[in-house]
Amino acid sequence: MTPIRAIKRWYMSLDGELQMDIAYMFVSLTLGDCEFSPAAAVRRLLQWFELRSSGSEHEDALAAVVFRASFEYMFSDRFTSASWTFPEQLLKDLIRQASEGKEASKIAPTAFRLLRNIPDRKLKWREAGESWSALVESVLNNDALKRWTQEQFLASNFEPTQDHK
Repeated sequence: MTPIRAIKRWYMSLDGELQMDIAYMFVSLTLGDCEFSPAAAVRRLLQWFELRSSGSEHEDALAAVVFRASFEYMFSDRFTSASWTFPEQLLKDLIRQASEGKEASKIAPTAFRLLRNIPDRKLKWREAGESWSALVESVLNNDALKRWTQEQFLASNFEPTQDHK
């Protein structure tokens, strides 16, 4: 299985909410396509996976490096409970400001819903982080990617011809 296909399989195993978070951030920030809704970003990311996996072994491996670096930059802080302290406090502050009649009252219902969902999101992200770490350790680390690329290159360029079978 190619590295990009391994990433796609991991991605597809995630909760739909996490898929939308990842796709929206990746498509917006890494690919620079800011005109997508979260649901449309999922489709765009799946297209990107397919496009990248149809290239050479080097293109596939480099796309895996791009995804790995982008994903870890944007989301690795969501893998631990401690990293949720700031978002949790921010949401509480917004709700408090809303109760005081300040400008934040417009987003208070959303903030309240997000705050209520933090325990569930923490769990989902921790599980995603564990499965991501296992994927990186087995398939996406630099040594594994280089080894896969070399194996693919050798297999495609040195297959026995009819004369040498």
